[in-house]
Amino acid sequence: MIKHDLVKEILISETEIKKRISELAVEIKNHYSNLKKPLVLIGILRGCLFFLSDFMMELDLACAVDFMYVESYAGQKTRTFEPKIKLDIFTNIKDHDVLIVEDIIDSGKTLVKLVEHLKLKAPKSVKILTLLDKKIKREVKIEADWFGFEVPDNFLIGYGLDYQEQLRNLPYIAIANLEKIKALESKKMS
Repeated sequence: MIKHDLVKEILISETEIKKRISELAVEIKNHYSNLKKPLVLIGILRGCLFFLSDFMMELDLACAVDFMYVESYAGQKTRTFEPKIKLDIFTNIKDHDVLIVEDIIDSGKTLVKLVEHLKLKAPKSVKILTLLDKKIKREVKIEADWFGFEVPDNFLIGYGLDYQEQLRNLPYIAIANLEKIKALESKKMS
């Protein structure tokens, strides 16, 4: 197993992630069993890539995929400003069921903005799937319709989650070693 120097503790193993994704795919297939049009999956870049890809492979359902890019962290460990949509979808979602696919929900501000934005495009429905739900950080009233794991208030890396655009490729979710990150950041400043 890949272990990086900035990993303090593995929180969710690769095996646990794969198992939960399979379960979510079955739950969501059952929910959308009477679709007349393909389900539109909208991945929120960049963190969703691993989760969305693995989820789509497990989902036995007609679906289309599109992406949005929303800037809310700008490479930082914490949110620094209100979310801004930098890339919108190209797919016409009018009268389609839409499933937003996220890597993690914390404050919920990004999702509130996305749901409001997507509803202006007249979809049949908009639901939310997230791999990780950091409910303790919620600042607005929004919940995922499906989530993989509820996680503690730690800085997480791996399986799409990054530290300065790195470590997304770890096959598990880990708690970052903040002491080592602070040491790295101090070195960069000197």
